[in-house]
Amino acid sequence: MMNNSSRGSDEMTSTMYRNLEAYALAYWYMHPYISLVICTFGISTNIVNIVILCQKKMINSINCILTGIAISDILTMLDYVPYAMHYYLLTDLNDRLKRYTYGWSHYLAVHSCLSITTHTVSLWLAVLMSAIRYFFIRSRGRWNMSVTRTRAAIVGVYIASIIVSVPNYVVTDVIPVPVPSHNATIYRIKNLQIYLKNSTTMNAINVWLFILVGKVLPCVLICVFGFFLLKTLRESQQLSESLKLTATSRRMRAHKRTTVMLLAIITMFIISELPAAILVLISVFKEKFFMDYYMLFADTLDILSLTNNAINFIMYCIMSRQFRDCLCENLPVCSTTYSKYHSAKTSEGIVNTRTVNTANVGQKDRSL
Repeated sequence: MMNNSSRGSDEMTSTMYRNLEAYALAYWYMHPYISLVICTFGISTNIVNIVILCQKKMINSINCILTGIAISDILTMLDYVPYAMHYYLLTDLNDRLKRYTYGWSHYLAVHSCLSITTHTVSLWLAVLMSAIRYFFIRSRGRWNMSVTRTRAAIVGVYIASIIVSVPNYVVTDVIPVPVPSHNATIYRIKNLQIYLKNSTTMNAINVWLFILVGKVLPCVLICVFGFFLLKTLRESQQLSESLKLTATSRRMRAHKRTTVMLLAIITMFIISELPAAILVLISVFKEKFFMDYYMLFADTLDILSLTNNAINFIMYCIMSRQFRDCLCENLPVCSTTYSKYHSAKTSEGIVNTRTVNTANVGQKDRSL
């Protein structure tokens, strides 16, 4: 009876694995087209984000962080374009001689290191953003980080992310691999040993820094701050309903829109990064899991991450009137219409400096 049960379980596992392989192969052919469209859109719109968020009237602590995230996202997507072109469109999956030349394999090593660094930067900037918002709300508007200190913190995140990634730079290496059947040599990146049994000290340091500092810890902190922000949002909603249509209630609704938009950004980070963090963490303790399972989801995880890099512009346009106004003001095609329409509008925006804190009506919300 146990043998039959074990055999049935093995067959189910084998069938599931074959289905995952079939999915991974089918998506592999679609991935370059989807990723290049997302990258083209994302690079363009993130440049627009930077231009708008750096306007004098838009400069504040949260918008500085969003600008830092936009820069990191641009670097990620600019680097991804040649990767997708060469390894998906210009070479066949089985053509090792063309795929893994000396030059392209060294580029792949740089691509791997850069993507890890920029993802770490974006995640920790998201943590910084959610923390600033949470502590502002918790202090009832009495605490806020200045623009100067925020910029210093952003630079610190970039520098710290590079330092944390140094072990990855050290262990990432390109090695020659002879191909006797073609009397040639290809160059491959030395496989990263995620499973830590019998691992070298440097590799173990790299893996734990990558997992804990680059994935798990920022994801956990984002979830925690997101939970508390959601909790304060519900409390604000209840208070706003009790105040009905007073001036304070209107200011609280503007405060709510700002928090909702930041929660949407946080949610996108969780959706795009948490699955990868979980799969990598499993790979540490389960032998061959990384190559057998994680790699089947690699393209899907990439597209989730790229979507997160590219979607902020859409969220700003939908959820921030101030961003829309500033965008129209700087677009020649609609600047004339904007000047006529502007007098009838009130500024809300990504950062609404007129928003009043729910518990301290006289205190301006200068951080968001």
